[in-house]
Amino acid sequence: MTKPKRKTLVAVGVAVVLLISVFAAVTAMRRAQEFEVSVNAYKATSDARLLDARVEMHPEFEVARTDANYQGDGVILHVVARPPTLWWSGGDYAEARWVRVRLDEPLAGRQVLDAVSGSPVPRD
Repeated sequence: MTKPKRKTLVAVGVAVVLLISVFAAVTAMRRAQEFEVSVNAYKATSDARLLDARVEMHPEFEVARTDANYQGDGVILHVVARPPTLWWSGGDYAEARWVRVRLDEPLAGRQVLDAVSGSPVPRD
């Protein structure tokens, strides 16, 4: 391989590594801004493995992920949100919205609990 081609390949390789590093850093910074949101109510859906959970958060926030953990006779609902950008500095008002939570097993009479407070969540 000639020297100019080798230098080009090295430059492209360095550029790719830098892009991957920047992407990883931004992803880590965004994940650091995530926070768990309290679930205020829930309602069952026609699918026994899905619940709709009502949360309150700023309308510009996005839901990063939802999860359900089983503990004894209870199901703990987790809703994780984050601001829309790294530099978000919006207001402090909230709105209620419904988010979908997938269950590993049907609810089957288990008590639904909020991950933030540990309190029972009322059925809407």
